[in-house]
Amino acid sequence: MEQSIYISEKFKIPRIGKIPLCVIIVVFVFILAVLQDYIYSRIKHTGFYLSESMLYNTFWAFFIPLTLSINRLLKLVNPKNILGRFPINLGIAISFSFIHILVFTALFVLVSHLVFTTPHRFTTMFNTAFSNQFFIAVLWYTVFPAIYISKHKPTDLTTSYFEKIKVKVGSKIITIPTSTIQLISTDKPYSIIYTNDQKFLDNTTLKEFETKLNPKCFLRVHRSTIINATYIKELKSRSNGDYDARLENDETIRLSRHYRRNWHQLLQ
Repeated sequence: MEQSIYISEKFKIPRIGKIPLCVIIVVFVFILAVLQDYIYSRIKHTGFYLSESMLYNTFWAFFIPLTLSINRLLKLVNPKNILGRFPINLGIAISFSFIHILVFTALFVLVSHLVFTTPHRFTTMFNTAFSNQFFIAVLWYTVFPAIYISKHKPTDLTTSYFEKIKVKVGSKIITIPTSTIQLISTDKPYSIIYTNDQKFLDNTTLKEFETKLNPKCFLRVHRSTIINATYIKELKSRSNGDYDARLENDETIRLSRHYRRNWHQLLQ
């Protein structure tokens, strides 16, 4: 008999370290755009005003919130039919591009009235932004969200884990309820299965056990050990990132920091 565990994968924002990828791209493009304005002014021998260049290039900053918004919207309205998906995505991209330019122009004109001696007119700035940036915005809002969602589709997966495993002992095959297993360790070429009152040798590898046993209970805490978290009596720090776990059977197991991602929830 097998137990079905339902796993729902969250919609994740692509990151580099702790920083969202879209933020890194926007900051990089913003810096390049300001640098391009400076280089252009030197080549053409025109004036370069850093404040005005930075204000104009805040256009790129609007990609961050609007991209996150469009991704959420596309998740809701995207049809499963590929032929129906592209017109909807393109329509949303065009709409968001207009919104982007409108909001950017409104901000630019507002700040220019507060800061600059000669403020900019809304119509002039809108036409400039529309002629220079509209197709860039449409391209971004069409391509980037499509890649983003295709790589991070929310999925509902049904994964089956064993409630019992079979172990060959001599000429017999023993059935062991997984709920009675406290830990599994390696003693090459075998694995040792420790239950509440016995231990068994088996030729199944720890990697294979990881696919068979429920990862919510059975945690790989060391390259040579899987433990059943429900049997942990005590955790003790080694002051180097590692911990020792004492189980119900009084076995002491080292929790290696190299597998911390598997067992860090035990400390919470």
